[in-house]
Amino acid sequence: MILAITVAMSGVGALLIARTVIVREAEAVYAGTNPASATLEVEGGVDAALLAQVRARPGVTDAVARQTVLTRVRVGDQWRRMLLFVIAPDDPMRVAKLRMEPGAWPPADGELLMERTAGPVLDATAGDRLAVAGPSGATTEVRISGTVYDAALAPAGQESTGYGYLTPAGLARLGFTASADELRIVTAERDEATVAATATAVAAWLTAQGREVHLIQAPPYQHPHHSQSETITGMFLAFAVAALVLAGVLVAATLGAMLAAQTRQIGIMKTVGATTGQLLRVYLGAVAAIAATATVLAVGPALLAGYGLTGLVAEMLNVEIANRATPWWVPAAFFAVGLLVPLAVALVPLVRAARITVRSALDEHGAGTGVGARRGDRWLTRLRGGRLGALALRNLLRRRGRLALTLALLAAGGAMFTSGLNSSAAWRSWVDDGMARRAYDAQLRLAAPASADTITRAASVVDGVIAVEPFVSLPATPASADGQIEVERTYPDDGHGRFLLAALPVPTRMVDFEVTAGRWLQPADTDGVVLNQSAVSRLGDPRVGDEVHLAVEGVVGRWRLVGTVAEAGGPATAYTSPQSVTRFVDPGTANMLHIVTTGDTAAVTGAVEGALASAGLMVGESMLTEDLRTAIDEHVAIFIGTLLALAALMAAVGILGLAATMSITVTQRTREYGIMQAIGARPTVIRRMVVLEGTITGLLGSLVAVSLGVPLSILVGELLGRISFGLPLPLRLSPGGLVGWLLLSIVAAAAASLVAAHRAARLTVRETLSYQ
Repeated sequence: MILAITVAMSGVGALLIARTVIVREAEAVYAGTNPASATLEVEGGVDAALLAQVRARPGVTDAVARQTVLTRVRVGDQWRRMLLFVIAPDDPMRVAKLRMEPGAWPPADGELLMERTAGPVLDATAGDRLAVAGPSGATTEVRISGTVYDAALAPAGQESTGYGYLTPAGLARLGFTASADELRIVTAERDEATVAATATAVAAWLTAQGREVHLIQAPPYQHPHHSQSETITGMFLAFAVAALVLAGVLVAATLGAMLAAQTRQIGIMKTVGATTGQLLRVYLGAVAAIAATATVLAVGPALLAGYGLTGLVAEMLNVEIANRATPWWVPAAFFAVGLLVPLAVALVPLVRAARITVRSALDEHGAGTGVGARRGDRWLTRLRGGRLGALALRNLLRRRGRLALTLALLAAGGAMFTSGLNSSAAWRSWVDDGMARRAYDAQLRLAAPASADTITRAASVVDGVIAVEPFVSLPATPASADGQIEVERTYPDDGHGRFLLAALPVPTRMVDFEVTAGRWLQPADTDGVVLNQSAVSRLGDPRVGDEVHLAVEGVVGRWRLVGTVAEAGGPATAYTSPQSVTRFVDPGTANMLHIVTTGDTAAVTGAVEGALASAGLMVGESMLTEDLRTAIDEHVAIFIGTLLALAALMAAVGILGLAATMSITVTQRTREYGIMQAIGARPTVIRRMVVLEGTITGLLGSLVAVSLGVPLSILVGELLGRISFGLPLPLRLSPGGLVGWLLLSIVAAAAASLVAAHRAARLTVRETLSYQ
């Protein structure tokens, strides 16, 4: 019992430590960068004089001028997305701070600094050279002079994007026009309403000064992967509670079996004058000693596992842990739970055992009451398949309360184990289905809109291209019915918080998203729109038939919602027809295209880019569907790994509990085994009977666990799916998990019983009959 409680408390401690440290450090490291409250895109850039005036505006505590350029870098024979953050050499670095690692600021004109998580994406390290594309598509070699830590960005691998930092002179060397057109301001208060009001006031002042403001971005004051962090740590908290419940069931089951084995000793103590209160204090003291020992033993493993888990999650979220200390309440809660939960659970069986009468206690021989007289016992006598099996079943049903607790222990651990595997399978199924609903193999973005017919002709002649579909994709901003445009919530990485308006051909051959409400677009829907789940959430959960208002470059448009869809791996997107975006782009033009390929997708995509360039169409960005899948997998890898680790913990606690229960059960029935040997039973028969009892217990517990695992999987999928994707995960049963738990529980039960059975079989008749 001590070992099982130690394992459970180790899990509880580790999960408490990981959640506390990760949540605190993620918030601290993001706030430590002093991120801009809002970013205003100013036509013509911001000079030093204008910057000084902005810093003096009401509500503005600081301001800097920066520039961000989206380009590409050649990695082997593929293009990778690259964000270049342009910072002046004399920038004080008070806003959106960076921490220099190997290297120094500013880099030379032909150099840049790389964000430390971008190395695997760019397949490069400090000292290597990158082939960075300029506005014409021609590449220029740039040396990586060092690395920086930018805590405000999501890990590069999860976005399939490289991050580089260079000066305006270094940007000009690549062929781009250096213009600090991003005015980043810091406000005194960080709440959304204050930030929006201050940014809007600054934009109005700039407009009055003759400086046109194209957009305002004000991301939430939290890490881009805040929701991911909340999901992971929420899972930690939920499974910590589950581990506590499991530990409580374990204590109840083990203690019940132990007290049943000592019933005669309790009767003897009462005979010589022990009172109920004295017995209760003795056993409560014993339980407290066991709980204290287990809790103390769990401290070391909890610290090792907790900080190991913290480091793993922090690395995957690009969060640097500066302070691993836990607040005072974590160890206090750990020791309080470790001591109070076993005592609280033990009270019921202890009170019942302490209040037993002397006669009832001395009459106890481990056989229970009414054995053979119950209807179930008579039914067991008619079972075929051998007396040994019937005897094992009757022994199990002799103490039905204890059997129920043992099954509850196994079922709880197994249900959590199977629900973890089922949720992992649901996650993979959701992503697999989402990717299968994308018929295209690559998506390309043009540097400028062009004729859709020209795009189609240029790409269709390339060998390996099966289908081409140009379309329009525009950044959009939610707006109100009266024309009020919301502040954009896009982060500086130009990915998190984006809202897109995509005009696909109707019907389209490239996507077939699952419709969750209403229907997909039809040719007659000239003002119809379909929203994915992220867009639905951003727009306040509109219903089918409601009006939807979006702004593109300051122009507000109105659409009628005809349906909603589930989309895996995409930003908030509103899908509409080409006819409805003619107010924003010229009719018959497109700035994006999907292609379906055969053979080497990367090579065919490269050939398509060459064909488009020959037609005078420059490609600004390309994304293979397989790269999108990799990025999605990077996001969910930590969830799946955490689920599997927690599932294994729950399974271990359940199996250890079964081993403890079987050991105590054998001890309680020592005299019974002596009687069996006295009337001719061989040690082999006793060993087989005990193992069979454990195996049957494991089989019954696993069946109950599988049944309970289904509703638990639905609950976990609902919670994690909504936090991660905005929709509940579908119920997917993991055949491997179900069979694995079935086999694991049976084998583990048999192995746990084998130790007890071996001890029972070695007892002599004299030892067993003299046992009290």
